[in-house]
Amino acid sequence: MSDVLPSEEQLDDLIRAVPGVDELYSSAPLVAAVIATAVDAVTGRSPSAGSVEIAQGKSGLSVSVKIGIVESFAATDVCRRVHDAIAEQLDRSGTGPVDAITVTVARIG
Repeated sequence: MSDVLPSEEQLDDLIRAVPGVDELYSSAPLVAAVIATAVDAVTGRSPSAGSVEIAQGKSGLSVSVKIGIVESFAATDVCRRVHDAIAEQLDRSGTGPVDAITVTVARIG
């Protein structure tokens, strides 16, 4: 098992490359996302990523992502491809057991 978790940016790029995905949304709770956006605007820094949430729990790694899907693609197919792409990346990176991969559709079309 690797002690190095995959980066959010790496998974972000991987997910955006999945056919049918046209947007990633913040996986942070709404209040945290609003505060981060306000801080980014006030400080002039680049927007915080936060579109992929990665957590190491007691029983394994958990990854959560919220996506927008192109209207002409089937949501179930896109979600399965995103799930499989994340699972393959985690397997290649040797992060150890995976507890959960959660793909939420935030928008279609």
